[in-house]
This record gives sequence, structure tokens and C-alpha cells, in this order.
Amino acid sequence: MKNLIFGILALSLIFGACSTFNGSKAIKTPFRGGNYESNRRFFRSVASGESVNLETAKSKAILTANQRLASSVQTEIKSVTENYQNERNIGGNLGDFGERFQQLTREVMSTKLMGATMHGEKVYQQTDKSYQVWVAMEIRKRELYKRLKQQAELDGKLSKEQRKAITEMIDKQIEALDDKE
Repeated sequence: MKNLIFGILALSLIFGACSTFNGSKAIKTPFRGGNYESNRRFFRSVASGESVNLETAKSKAILTANQRLASSVQTEIKSVTENYQNERNIGGNLGDFGERFQQLTREVMSTKLMGATMHGEKVYQQTDKSYQVWVAMEIRKRELYKRLKQQAELDGKLSKEQRKAITEMIDKQIEALDDKE
């Protein structure tokens, strides 16, 4: 009886570890869970890159992770801008306020993902001797908003009213962050 129970337990462990679906095998990837997901304090992204050259694999992973970070930032900025405009009902007063602020964000993001840091890196060498690199990147929201505010204050294309509205909106976002320094 003990051998039967032990055999059933062993088989269930083997089949559980190699879970498949329609002939596909589930694979655990690195950097999963809350420490690697965006939250109130950080924008975060995870990406991988593959190449026969280690540096190329790493560059691909970092590029993809940075693109994902930029996309997350753009999405949040668009939401923040729309919410602010709706709250203040400033659509007609400031002209292209929303578009101008989103353009400002794109300018900041395109120059460099300011303050982005590598939160983790794992390198695997495949059986064919190629490399697979996984990276986890993050950027602190407080720092990003502060840089956006500095850029807005220096931007000569903004009207005085637009600059004031952007500064006010960013200050509100910084205040709402659960990230006291």
C-alpha cells in the first residue's frame, strides 16, 4: 500500500512539474511576481533578448524593456492628462494642453529613459550555445514626474497657462504617490 501511494505521489509530482496544454509545455520565466510589476511607486518592465552574441542578447532585452517602460509611461500620462482636463474642465481654455503635455512626455522619454535602472538580470546559455538574457527594468514615478516638471518649466513652447496647469497636475500626481523620500 505504501508503495502504491508513493508511486501515485511520484507520478503526480512528475506530471505536475511538466504541465502541458495541447502539447505545449508551460515554462517559468524569471522576474515574475509583484516585485517586477508596475505599482504606485514604480514603472517596471521585464523583457528578454536572444542572440549568439551575449552583448547583443543583452542589448535586445534592454531595448525591449525600455520600450515597454516608455509605453507604460505614455499610457499613464495620457490617463492623468485626461483626468486632469475632465476635473478642471480646461479643454477650451488652454488649447492643445493635453497634446502638448503628451508631446513633452515623448520628448523626455525619447532623449533617455531618465532614471531607469536595471532591477535584475539573468543570463542563460542555450544548448545551441546562443544566449538568452532576461532583464527587469524600473523607473521611480516620483523621479519621472519631477523631470517632467523641470522640462515643462524650461519649455519655451508652452504658454504661461499651460505651464501652470502642467505644474499643478504633476504636483498633484507626486502628492498622490505612495513614495515618501
